[in-house]
Amino acid sequence: MSEPQENYSAEAEASSTDPHDWGRAMALAVTRLAEQIAPADSEDIHASLVGKDLHLKIRDDSGGVTIVVSTRPASGHSS
Repeated sequence: MSEPQENYSAEAEASSTDPHDWGRAMALAVTRLAEQIAPADSEDIHASLVGKDLHLKIRDDSGGVTIVVSTRPASGHSS
């Protein structure tokens, strides 16, 4: 029997609305997510993300966007 999967979410802000400028924010959000999921004694926290389905949401913010990465889709999709 498999254990129930916990849901995690992390976010980071990008100061631009141009997708070409979002790389650092995406990397930071993914790192923050990995820090939540990885065991405390893990030497490679990003290995904990391998094989997981991740969900990406991009929220409009003043002057930029907020990148949200989670292990499950956000409830209530808005267009």
